[in-house]
Amino acid sequence: MTSIASREPVIWWIFGEPFHAGPTIVCICGVIITRVIIGLQAKGKAQWALDIAITALCLLVATLWVQAQELELLAAGITGIGVGSLGAGIIGIAKGAVGGRVKAAFDAFMGTTPR
Repeated sequence: MTSIASREPVIWWIFGEPFHAGPTIVCICGVIITRVIIGLQAKGKAQWALDIAITALCLLVATLWVQAQELELLAAGITGIGVGSLGAGIIGIAKGAVGGRVKAAFDAFMGTTPR
C-alpha cells in the first residue's frame, strides 16, 4: 500500500535555484489575499494597473525574503501578509534606505559637503 502523501518537502527549481514549494505558495497566497482586501476597501477611483504593479513588487519581495530566510509555513504566511499590507510603502522604505546612501556616496565622490 503506497500513499501519495510524502514527508519529504517539495523542492522546485527556478533559474537554477532550489526553493521549498510550501512556504512559497503560502507566502504568495498571503500577499494576494491581503492586496485584494486592500484593493476592495479603497475608496474612490480604483487604480487597478497600479495595484497590480504593487502586488507584483510585494510578491517578489516576500518570496525572496521567504527563500533567503528559509522560513516555515506560518512565518512565510505572516511575511506574505506583512509585505502585502506594506504595499506602496515598500517603495518608500527602499528609497529611504538606498536614497540616503546614494546621495552620500555622490557627495563623497564630488567632494561636496552633504546638506
